[in-house]
Amino acid sequence: MQGQPSPSTGGPLSSTTDSPPKGVLSLPAELREQIYALLVVKPRNTITMLSNHACFASEVSASQPALSRVNHQLRHETLATFYSSNVFLAELSEHADLATALRWLESIGEVNVGRLRHLALCGWTRVPFGHMMVRRWVRVVFDLKEGRMELHDSETLPQRSQLMMAIERMKESFGNLVVARGGRRFDSESLIGLMRGFHALCEAHKVA
Repeated sequence: MQGQPSPSTGGPLSSTTDSPPKGVLSLPAELREQIYALLVVKPRNTITMLSNHACFASEVSASQPALSRVNHQLRHETLATFYSSNVFLAELSEHADLATALRWLESIGEVNVGRLRHLALCGWTRVPFGHMMVRRWVRVVFDLKEGRMELHDSETLPQRSQLMMAIERMKESFGNLVVARGGRRFDSESLIGLMRGFHALCEAHKVA
């Protein structure tokens, strides 16, 4: 008989909930953390919550690791490593992308949202090139623990464009948010605001 549904995913936990595997849980905590890192920290660049993650050559799915379904203690310990040590990617070019990312954020639960450290937001937009508008890929990465935002592949973007000024404003707003939170972990409301802001940035610069 399967156990009760998990509070963060709705999926059943194994019936071994009350009988943890002694071979792992009897080890010292530091050694267990090293094992979890080998099992749940992705060796690739990022992992994405998009349903079509197979389209991204350098990313894998953000599904919770199977080890987290063994019992409650392993779930708590492995998910802490999984969410704090991986980079999570959301493409936010279209409204449907934003809706998918927001559903993922809601599905993992507030505890796991607070564990997130690296959140990457990316999307297609347009920038002026001579007398034309050309598509450009924009990607920013937030370090939610250190309170930093970095723009990746910035060499492909015009340095004095409206897009770059908008990205600088977003960076400033993120800095203000970090200060306002006073060291508290980010919650769903804050990350929803970041995602909506980045999506709006992509949308605003698509019009020629």
